[in-house]
Amino acid sequence: MTTHGRYTASDSSFAQSTGNAATKGLVLIAVAVVIGFLLLWQGGVGGDSSPEVAAADDASIDAGNEDASSGGTDDAPADDGSGDGDDAALDEDSGATTDTTPVTPTTRPLGEVKVAIANGVGVSGLAGQQSELLKTAGFVTIAVNAKNNTELSAVYYVDGYALEAEAVALELGATGAVLRPATSPEELVADPNQIEGFHIFVILGSDRVLG
Repeated sequence: MTTHGRYTASDSSFAQSTGNAATKGLVLIAVAVVIGFLLLWQGGVGGDSSPEVAAADDASIDAGNEDASSGGTDDAPADDGSGDGDDAALDEDSGATTDTTPVTPTTRPLGEVKVAIANGVGVSGLAGQQSELLKTAGFVTIAVNAKNNTELSAVYYVDGYALEAEAVALELGATGAVLRPATSPEELVADPNQIEGFHIFVILGSDRVLG
């Protein structure tokens, strides 16, 4: 009887071990092939959808950009070029003030216009007060007494001095309604000698229209 080594297996055990190893190797190879096929499918056929999706997204973005560039001005109001609204706004916001100072309608320098102011009320100093007012405006003035006290105030003027008389009335706060032609100036004042060479004669009445 042949004596075997302590660690030596029988012939049948060795053959069975070899067969098991071969089977495991084939299984591993098959698994590797399947994994490789899956990887190739995901990277090839399975990945084809990503470029298509990306292309679709790019097309959507391009279309949105075209809409924004072509239709972005649809909501803006058309400018007809008239600029009326802007001009009106500028006129309202300009802050320009209107000068309310009465315009003196005269054809002569005020320094050449002589005005006599006659007190027809009897209030002391009234004619002098109004005389100073006209003198400040530039007229040559004198304060005198009226021949008679009167209720109605009036501005008399010699021929050719209607505009200057209106300027005097405006300076005293009245209008052209108080103007009268002076046919006999000497009859308006107490001392006619005081008004010799004068052009306009203001009679201050108790209605106080002229102050």
